[in-house]
Amino acid sequence: MAKKYDIAIIGAGAAGLTAAFTAAGFSKKTVLIDKNLPGGECTWSGCIPSKSLINIANEVHQAKKYSPELKIDTTEVLKDIRQVIQKVYAGESPEVLKESGIDFMNAYATLTGPHTLDVEGETVEAKKIILSTGSTPLVPPIEGLSEVPYLTNETMFKLESFPGTMTILGAGPIGVEMSQALNRLGIDVTLVEKSDRILSNDDEELAMMIQQRLIDEGVKIHVGATAVKAAQRDGKIELTVDKDGSQATILNEGLLVALGRQANVSGYGLEAAGVKYDSKRIQVDEHMETTANGIYAIGDAVGPYQLSHMANAQGITATQNAILPINRKMDYDHVTWCTYTDPELGHSGLTEAQAREQFGDSIRVYEHDYAEIDRANTKQGSIGKVKIVLDKKGDILGASILGDRAGEIISQIQTLKTLGINMGKLSGVIHPYPTYSEVLVKIGKKVYVDNLLNQPVVKTFNKAKDGDLPVGKIGLYGAAAAAGLGIANMAIQNNTKPKLGVKNGRLKEMPSTPNAVSSQTADRDKFVPAWPYNGSKEQAKKNVIGMLKGYEGVRIAQVNDNYIHAIATSKRMKFKDDIEFYFNDAAQQIEFRSASRVGYSDAGVNRKRYDEMTKRYSSISTHTRNS
Repeated sequence: MAKKYDIAIIGAGAAGLTAAFTAAGFSKKTVLIDKNLPGGECTWSGCIPSKSLINIANEVHQAKKYSPELKIDTTEVLKDIRQVIQKVYAGESPEVLKESGIDFMNAYATLTGPHTLDVEGETVEAKKIILSTGSTPLVPPIEGLSEVPYLTNETMFKLESFPGTMTILGAGPIGVEMSQALNRLGIDVTLVEKSDRILSNDDEELAMMIQQRLIDEGVKIHVGATAVKAAQRDGKIELTVDKDGSQATILNEGLLVALGRQANVSGYGLEAAGVKYDSKRIQVDEHMETTANGIYAIGDAVGPYQLSHMANAQGITATQNAILPINRKMDYDHVTWCTYTDPELGHSGLTEAQAREQFGDSIRVYEHDYAEIDRANTKQGSIGKVKIVLDKKGDILGASILGDRAGEIISQIQTLKTLGINMGKLSGVIHPYPTYSEVLVKIGKKVYVDNLLNQPVVKTFNKAKDGDLPVGKIGLYGAAAAAGLGIANMAIQNNTKPKLGVKNGRLKEMPSTPNAVSSQTADRDKFVPAWPYNGSKEQAKKNVIGMLKGYEGVRIAQVNDNYIHAIATSKRMKFKDDIEFYFNDAAQQIEFRSASRVGYSDAGVNRKRYDEMTKRYSSISTHTRNS
């Protein structure tokens, strides 16, 4: 006699478990079937053991700073990882499922029709069926590979201990994470990647920063190298790779194949139920329903993103559509992920390159270095960068974050993006200090100001101010123009920088700001005298730098052979002024320029600053000559 259910789910991985708990939450009679124990790849060989290994490796890496000769017993490491796996499994065991109203059948299931399953000789009938058959490691047809004891993520955590040397084939998230973690445990790691860089789905600049970090830590990396042959030699595995037409061999004790995953689609009787599929995936529509009415598919077997959190989202969508009369579409516009290297690399939406391809140069890109975050500076060797891509209105198209806690920070971006909240609104959200997430507030403030500057009335005002529009024409805008003046003055702190630097032996063209001053302008109202070297150029340069370092609120932004650029930020309103020094060797003098970013409200601060800096520079020069 057949067992009857409302919902039958094949596969108890991340997607299947989510679907089962969702169905049970709707009080539906639910059965979850899997030939293995619940948890799937994520619990037993993916997310949980890999992140556990990464955590242990990070602790070892920190300890080695103070105990360089520290030796690690990887047998104990693997024991700890298996304990973590069991702890997580305890929350999704058959007993827990039963307490939640879910029947679990530890058996192999095949479809025999649109509503029936054969479960090792037992018949199960269900009103709706959800396929969550998962995926397995992708192993390419490399000559000799099947004849060597290669590892995958499904087998490496079953080892008693890790090999002393390891070749890792594939520089996607799994390969990169494992290469850093194993290397930090003292294993000699060689990473091989067919593409010309690691992490090809992430922002190239940030991925290259991780690549350099791995190299600095001792990982040997071969990019643009294709594996063509594997063989055993002297108890080790020899991998032959082809790079630019020439071949080389890599000999290590272990070989980890980390080239992605392939969908499990064969052996489930999909044909009997009318479910269409190919070698890559089970075919579904936007509601996660297959070509067979009433049968849904989710997770790695469907794609397009083989990520546990995407599988969870699909599981909820499919189950609700199977139960409720109103269908929801699966939304892939807000995809996010994190690669758990040290530092982490978080991703949301489009990269800058993808955004430019779709939207052209109308996009706005904001970047901020971790070096400018106080929390990051409390950790030695901390590197990182935030890159956020917006449309012309300030709405988020995508973001990439490299740095500590990137996986947590990208979640804020993901929330704003999914809810359609403009990035500029983050400027008014108070964050605790010091935290890494403070970087988003800094960028949010810039976006807020740029949003103001992009308003039509403000753009009109600024055109008139810069001489691109007759000033008299602003009168046509009446009160709106006056409002524009107020907004522009509010926006002064982050207006676009003037054309800075040196051109043809002179500081570049003087900006229109009325209160700006320069030693190279023909406008007598703006002219100030240059400073003498008072000795060699090298000493004059040191004197200028020393003088700038003595100023509160002044940051040196650039130092070149003949040029120094500093930024002064006012205490009260955070207005920004650019201060430039050009060392004119021919005249043996220092050309000076100080200009506010907008400047119509600076109350002559640039001239006051010149006078004060002149006194300080003269005092330092005199002291230097007499010492």
